[in-house]
Amino acid sequence: MKLKIYFYKSSSGKEIIRDYIELLDWNTITAIDAFFSRFKSDESFRRMPYCRKLRGNIFEMRIKTEQGYRILFAYMLDDVVLLLHIFKKKSNKIPKKELKLAIKRLKLYV
Repeated sequence: MKLKIYFYKSSSGKEIIRDYIELLDWNTITAIDAFFSRFKSDESFRRMPYCRKLRGNIFEMRIKTEQGYRILFAYMLDDVVLLLHIFKKKSNKIPKKELKLAIKRLKLYV
């Protein structure tokens, strides 16, 4: 099943994750776009080592680039994914503040 990806919108209507991605270097943007393409159409790409469940309905995408990025997301329907937060990977653990922000954003949609 092919997924549809939507970006979290702030109360002012800004797509914060999309805006963040657009400020990255060209190679990183290309890697993220390629990841999204595979993620949407290839179910095996939605499991480890590419994605994993973190807590509740929050999952992470593991985007391998020179610096490494994580995108936190939730499945809203069977074929709809909402991207909630993106950050640069600095350690093996997901920082609590990053996870809390994703949870807070998800609560605005459910």
